[in-house]
Amino acid sequence: MSDSPDTDTKPGDTSTDTSSDAAEELSQEQIDEIEAEREERLDPDNRPENAEVDNTDRDFDTTTGQFTDHEPDPDLGPFEDQE
Repeated sequence: MSDSPDTDTKPGDTSTDTSSDAAEELSQEQIDEIEAEREERLDPDNRPENAEVDNTDRDFDTTTGQFTDHEPDPDLGPFEDQE
């Protein structure tokens, strides 16, 4: 057995996909099944309590310390940055 690196991989390549056409190998039925499972997993009704929530699609007003997609709550914010 040789200690030389695998010549088929490039340095820094962390891809585990062995085919560049991996998506084309799935049938439409498999794609539909994956999409249905994804929708079920992402449904807020199926989210466990205390789960992290992704707010990347929301705008945050740093002045008020609140998201801009709802009415401001006067009991919250603004918050001072302690850094």
